[in-house]
Amino acid sequence: MRRVDFGLLSTTALAVTAFTAAPAAAQTPSPPPNPNATAQQSPAIPPQNADAPQSAAAAAGGDNAIVVTGLRRALQSARNVKRNSDQIVDAIVAQDIGKLPDIAVSDTAARIPGVQVTRERGEADRVLVRGLDRTFYTTTYNGREIFTAETRSVALQDFPSGAIAALEAFKTSTANLIEPGIAGLVNVRSRRPFDFKGFELDGSFWELHPRQGGGWQPNGNAMITDRWRVGDGEMGALLNFSYTRLHYLDSIISNAYFVAPFANGTRSPDWPYIEYDEATRYRPSINGAIQWRPNPDLEFYVEGLWQGFRHQIEDRHFEQPLWGGASYTNLVTRNTGGSLVESGTVFNPFRGEGWQGGTYNKTNTYQFAAGGRYDAGPLRITADVARTTSTFTGSTESVDYRLCSSVPGNNDPFNCGQTVNFVIGAPGEVPSFQLVNFNPANPANYAFRGLFEENQQAKGKDWQGRVDFEYQTHNDFLPKLQWGVRYVDRDASRLYGNRYSRDAFRRLPGFPDVFGTPITSVPLDYELFGPGFKGADNPPFPTTWLAPTYASIRNNIVQLRQFVGFLTTTPPDYDPLASFRANEKSLAGYVQANWAFDIGGVPIDGQLGVRAVHTDRNIQGTQRVENPPGTFVFSPIDITQKKTVWLPNINAKIMFSPELQLRLAATKTRTRPQFNDLNPSITINSPPGCASPTNPTPLPPGVRCEFTGNGGNPFLKDLKATNFDASLEYYFSPTGFAAIAAFHHALKGFVTPSTFDFPGGAPGTTFPLRVSAPINSDKGHVNGFEVQANTFFDFAGAPEWVRWFGIQGNVTYLSANAKYPNFRDTSDLVTRPLLFVSRWSYNVIGMFEHGPVSVRVAYNKRSPYWADWAELNDFSSNGQNYVLRQKVHEPGRLDLSASYTLMNRYTLFADWTNVLSRPQKVDLVRIDPSGARFDPNGPTVAFAWRARYQERILSLGVRFRFGGESAAAAPPPPPPVAPPPPPVVQPAPAPAPPPPPPAPAPQRG
Repeated sequence: MRRVDFGLLSTTALAVTAFTAAPAAAQTPSPPPNPNATAQQSPAIPPQNADAPQSAAAAAGGDNAIVVTGLRRALQSARNVKRNSDQIVDAIVAQDIGKLPDIAVSDTAARIPGVQVTRERGEADRVLVRGLDRTFYTTTYNGREIFTAETRSVALQDFPSGAIAALEAFKTSTANLIEPGIAGLVNVRSRRPFDFKGFELDGSFWELHPRQGGGWQPNGNAMITDRWRVGDGEMGALLNFSYTRLHYLDSIISNAYFVAPFANGTRSPDWPYIEYDEATRYRPSINGAIQWRPNPDLEFYVEGLWQGFRHQIEDRHFEQPLWGGASYTNLVTRNTGGSLVESGTVFNPFRGEGWQGGTYNKTNTYQFAAGGRYDAGPLRITADVARTTSTFTGSTESVDYRLCSSVPGNNDPFNCGQTVNFVIGAPGEVPSFQLVNFNPANPANYAFRGLFEENQQAKGKDWQGRVDFEYQTHNDFLPKLQWGVRYVDRDASRLYGNRYSRDAFRRLPGFPDVFGTPITSVPLDYELFGPGFKGADNPPFPTTWLAPTYASIRNNIVQLRQFVGFLTTTPPDYDPLASFRANEKSLAGYVQANWAFDIGGVPIDGQLGVRAVHTDRNIQGTQRVENPPGTFVFSPIDITQKKTVWLPNINAKIMFSPELQLRLAATKTRTRPQFNDLNPSITINSPPGCASPTNPTPLPPGVRCEFTGNGGNPFLKDLKATNFDASLEYYFSPTGFAAIAAFHHALKGFVTPSTFDFPGGAPGTTFPLRVSAPINSDKGHVNGFEVQANTFFDFAGAPEWVRWFGIQGNVTYLSANAKYPNFRDTSDLVTRPLLFVSRWSYNVIGMFEHGPVSVRVAYNKRSPYWADWAELNDFSSNGQNYVLRQKVHEPGRLDLSASYTLMNRYTLFADWTNVLSRPQKVDLVRIDPSGARFDPNGPTVAFAWRARYQERILSLGVRFRFGGESAAAAPPPPPPVAPPPPPVVQPAPAPAPPPPPPAPAPQRG
């Protein structure tokens, strides 16, 4: 039905737009993009927009000029941004209105050198810049800071790709930028009305078909813009709407994250399970802008953004333990002595269990801004003020079940008489298991286990304002001075609560535990859902089972709460110990000088600046103290901190020739801790019986009488970095360049879990307080290099057909480590690799563009990386310390996109992502104990842990574009006019007249 609706919509759109476009069926080819393009450094300073056409005279060219469209235009625009920006910047520019090279903005980021991503749930869900995720870099929208709820950043995939003009990754900083994190800054740039010649109506409609999730989901975006004369100036307006939807299904087969003693003296993970990450995700969005330029020296704007996020999560879980079996047969082992189990068969192990999720998450983020620019001769003044609000609400329902129905006198049977064939697997393999003769469609094979609920709300809001000054000095050595101030008043809060029906204190007095009730008595609709693991070589069994539907869980929440006997039928109350409120005010000021000189005819220029940031933070939570045992006292806790940091920078660009340049940069950056880590809420538990007047029995020797606690840490320090960067760049054609960049970032202060003595001891006592909370780690580093080359083969003398092809390629190497406390001992440091960081990653992209046809093939690959470091001690190690780690093997990813343009108005397009559809594989690595002090280089054992079959998505759609032929608009603002040099005093001639003003800047894009 969705396909029919889409077809009707597309056909109607084509008919209407064809009628509208009839008078102008033949369009003039677009001129080349602006060669002066730069990355956006401020909301108010008009950037030389990357995809803006240059002036008509400059664009005219000769008879042999190459028409710049689509992929070629995007590549040339990104080249210009990199070449002209003051910082080391890599950018990706949309090849057309509403067309980034990938479905999700986060997938596009993976094409940028130095950027790595992890992919789950139908998209790139974690974007790392030079080894660090969004916790460590700043995200901006049109040069303005933006965030989601109580966090400090926003996920790139939350931006609608149809509204994005470019994605710009700043690898180095300057003082005039909003302070980046230690990993840099990522700016998402949208379009504004002055980016266009006049009236335009553009849009796209497409449908997505995920291989695992199935079905076709409609998506679309539409933009309308115009600009018109107002008196001697002009005004423009733009409105863009975007809607994306995807029903995804990731199929996961996994072993337990544990290595246990197993049958016959062997070792093995003993708890395999199946998990489906299934959900429907919606992202509606609206953004708009109004610009008014009364005259070339004065401009005002207002703009706004609404980002919506809706997530209907119906994830599910089915586990079948292998332990507790009556017998084990067909065991296959490996390693010396055959100690590690590979596969086998178990009869009558502990019963299986699982859950079905029914979660609904919702986020609304709004940002409204106004600002302007005024040029007073050599002085440019810009200002911008913005209001951002973001609210996240989450409601989680988890319906738990078990295998085995209850029997008279026993509603909790230990086992069900199952026979299970299992494959544990060696590292790099895929685990699996099958239940023999199990009927997943029989309700008698299941029983209700319990209901778990979560209720959460997180909010963030801020006022941010800045004023910047730029002065052209007409001095050869210091041609430009910059200074400015920025103020931010930020609020963040989080409320959280949960409950589980098996906890008696959560139920009405005397209400029985309904654990073991047949599922036919539960007020929900059970059905066999659509199975996953499409394309798997050795799928588990079962791949589907009886589970309550998402709709019946959400529609019958009140009845379900009554069924389990909760105290209320409303959502769980918020837990004060999991909640906090924070306010953070920051005032920043900067000064920066642009300098330039020649050495032996080689021009050298750059920037020298410093940014000072004063922060005043207040964060509030709740403290719970148990003293004496069983008596709990709650009290508010309020922490205020103030500090000032100085962030200097020096940047240089050496122009060996017009084509070859070397960039050098030395900067200091910092990243503030997340508000959730700063949460001062703490739970303090009473110590065991200690020697005291009421309890004279002393503790055994070596045992300390202390209170214990857990919570956040409001005394965390900023993570700091001292950065050195170099980039050698060669620009050899209008679309081509090659670059090699090297960097060394010295870091200190990563946040990591630990246990430490709280200053001052337990409140109101003389006892020490041992707290488990995050702390700052010691020193670390991120070192590496990036090599990239991009070009269309439009070289002089090349055959015509060769010019139709292009290529992009990049390789990144990273070495990233930090020192962390060894097993909660802050004085004993262990050097560990940073998580989620591959040593090697690369992209290869082939392009074809000729006439109406455009084709792009992209391959992305990264080397294995570590994803966890879990410090444990339990019965499997006789209480000694050991570590579990995850080693992730990402499959190579192949993506294909193609388009065909009709009448210069319509483009039919198709995208096919994850064509190879190979599973992500993860190994489980255990570092065994080797003595009283844990040795990170101790003996290890390894197994296959998990395989994730991710979505392969096909997209089919149409883009349309109308307008663009309106009369020439008023000229864009010129750069600030430099003052004339002082007159030369000579005896006879009069002083020389001032030089003429410079030519107007090219049209903004």
